Amino acid sequence: MLISLLGVAMALTLHYVNISWLADRISGKLHSKFAAMHVILLIAVCSQMLIAGLFCLCYLIGVELDLGEFNGRHSVKDIYYFSLTTITTLGLGSSQPTEDLRMIAGVESATGFLLISCSASKLFTCMTNK
Repeated sequence: MLISLLGVAMALTLHYVNISWLADRISGKLHSKFAAMHVILLIAVCSQMLIAGLFCLCYLIGVELDLGEFNGRHSVKDIYYFSLTTITTLGLGSSQPTEDLRMIAGVESATGFLLISCSASKLFTCMTNK
């Protein structure tokens, strides 16, 4: 559970910095709302991919601490793919964590939903500002 909480804390901080400070700094220099929206969208997508990598690292630490395994293939690439499908709440199920690693997956899914909502809110704010 501690690994999950640390992952969430780092994910929320990283996403906040990316879609607030970084996106505002870059999009504020642009004169086109269209370009600003694309910059915010690109930063949000990159942030989600980076955070999926962060959760992948949490899974790998959990495996090393013998907190569980993954059913099926479990290379770093497979675990990153699992993390991407989990953070987007897609959950294709080609690989599944066992034992305590399941807790990280649940927390990652809830966090991903929150972060996607924050990104959508940022885009909406950009679109509605005159």
